[in-house]
Amino acid sequence: MQGFVIRTGICGVAALMLAACSGAGSGDPAPLENPAVYQNQQGPYRSENVQVVLQPTERTEIKAVMQQDQVLMYQWVSSAPVYVDFHGHDPDDDSYWYRYREQEQGMNSFGSLVAPVSGEHGWYYRNDTDAEIVIDLRVSGYFEQVRDLGIFANPETEPEADTGA
Repeated sequence: MQGFVIRTGICGVAALMLAACSGAGSGDPAPLENPAVYQNQQGPYRSENVQVVLQPTERTEIKAVMQQDQVLMYQWVSSAPVYVDFHGHDPDDDSYWYRYREQEQGMNSFGSLVAPVSGEHGWYYRNDTDAEIVIDLRVSGYFEQVRDLGIFANPETEPEADTGA
């Protein structure tokens, strides 16, 4: 008798699963108010890690190259407070750009981005302290590449513009 109850239980569960999958009793699915919440991607999910070491007054920029509406998740952590500007722009049109977040003395940030335009979206870091800073950035999602623009010259050592005088 116990075997009969188990078989009936398994058959009952199977019948419920079949009804749920076939939509019996649930009607048509509701349309999405915002179709962008689902995205089918042409390539695989990617992850990249970048470590940056900035000496006092040094600056750098790390950018993810993304198509419009691609999704990126990120986190970065710094060993000391650092100035950071998280922004994006179309590299072929420098007449505008988007600022997502600015931190005068940030130690970390965790978040996500849906690219508002095709282009470069990333972080400008500047060490305003008197000590070395190490920044660990982790980026995951759908993007073409991560570009590390390297260390920019210290403002004090940059050549002055020739005024022609």
